[in-house]
Amino acid sequence: MQRITVHGLSAMFLAALALFATTVGSAAGSSGRAVKAAKHSARHRTKHPVPAGVVFGGVTSAHAPVVIEVSRDGREVVMATMAVPVQCQMSGQASNPTLFLPVYYTHMPISATGAFHEGGEKTGSEAGNTTTVMGQLSGGFDRGGTSVTGTWSLVVVIHDATGAIVGRCDSGAVTFTAIQ
Repeated sequence: MQRITVHGLSAMFLAALALFATTVGSAAGSSGRAVKAAKHSARHRTKHPVPAGVVFGGVTSAHAPVVIEVSRDGREVVMATMAVPVQCQMSGQASNPTLFLPVYYTHMPISATGAFHEGGEKTGSEAGNTTTVMGQLSGGFDRGGTSVTGTWSLVVVIHDATGAIVGRCDSGAVTFTAIQ
């Protein structure tokens, strides 16, 4: 069987990354905790106004797009999505390209200070290889509720059937700013 390669990476590897990286961040799925609807009370009001039902858009330090959607009540990030750049190092490969992987997090509570955070890990197997994707997102809204800044990171580790690491992709800390 002939393997198809794209920029030095096998199509099977790219498919595994796409499968696992795009779903690493669902809050209810990655952390194992149920996401409850926010209650309307003075206790839950933020000190910093976060505009309700607004979508923020911007770019990262790697010039990739980022979109942050706020719930209608302003108490959670409904979805944060970004094309995360990862530098990959594959054993036996002469070139180590940078890939932009689509990643998202959903239903992150916004704290009273306007901050939000989520992290997760997913592992799956395909064709004898095991792929583990670990991601993290931290951010916060400014006092006026007109912009959001933060840091996103993503690490992908691929093990072969013997358990040896055959590939590793790492974004490092990717900062972003998004506005209404």
